[in-house]
Amino acid sequence: MEERIYNWLKIGFLQPSERISELFYFDKRDNQFFSILIADYFHFDENYNIPKNATSSYPENVLKLLADRMIRIQNDDQSIISLSRTNKEENTSDEYLDQKIKTFLNINSIDIKTATIWDIDTTGSVTINLKEDTESNSRINKKWWEFWK
Repeated sequence: MEERIYNWLKIGFLQPSERISELFYFDKRDNQFFSILIADYFHFDENYNIPKNATSSYPENVLKLLADRMIRIQNDDQSIISLSRTNKEENTSDEYLDQKIKTFLNINSIDIKTATIWDIDTTGSVTINLKEDTESNSRINKKWWEFWK
């Protein structure tokens, strides 16, 4: 498991700063590494509830934990630690990454012998019925693709 976590951290730290399709974190409360795909935000409305006009392929327990973590990230919860992303000028040699990982683990007092990685057994997909979106249209005048506003 330690090698798997180490490789996961390498992938997380090597993500370019300009690419935001997946964000990598460590949850101190749960002693767990996890990532959130930007597309995962489509599973929820602005209050992190599943919209009535949407269905998700994620099981309920996954959606509940995902929403909890998204809310905690939004609220700057100190127990959620974001992995830094690589900028264009940054060294990405194995030696540098090894040191960056060791420093991250030490500064945040993370023991990879006891930590886990949050694995979701299924690929997340969401279906949104835009024809019957009367509830959200009456609540807010926001287009479905403007999730970041």
